[in-house]
Amino acid sequence: MGVLTSVLSVLFVILCILLILVILLQADKGAGMGILGGAGQSTFGSSTADIITKITAWMVILFMVGSLTLAILESKRASSLKSKILSSEPAESGMIQKQDQTSENGADKKDK
Repeated sequence: MGVLTSVLSVLFVILCILLILVILLQADKGAGMGILGGAGQSTFGSSTADIITKITAWMVILFMVGSLTLAILESKRASSLKSKILSSEPAESGMIQKQDQTSENGADKKDK
């Protein structure tokens, strides 16, 4: 499970870098929007989506699916780690246990 998470994390980072680059490549649609609404553009822009917009949409979908998948895998790893820790028998800590003070004091008082 650890190898799968590592491979998906590397792919997710690559996807994030590509998504940033694709978003930066897009043309600014509001460049002509001035006080008068722009000279040669319609108010709402073109209704046809170009190839970069479609690529961006698919990459955003992959980003969402990838982030959810990594979150699910990480929560399963954390819960299995928690169950391993809680189910293991406690090992001796090496600390000196404190003895009952009343029995020692009572025995000392009787001897005197």
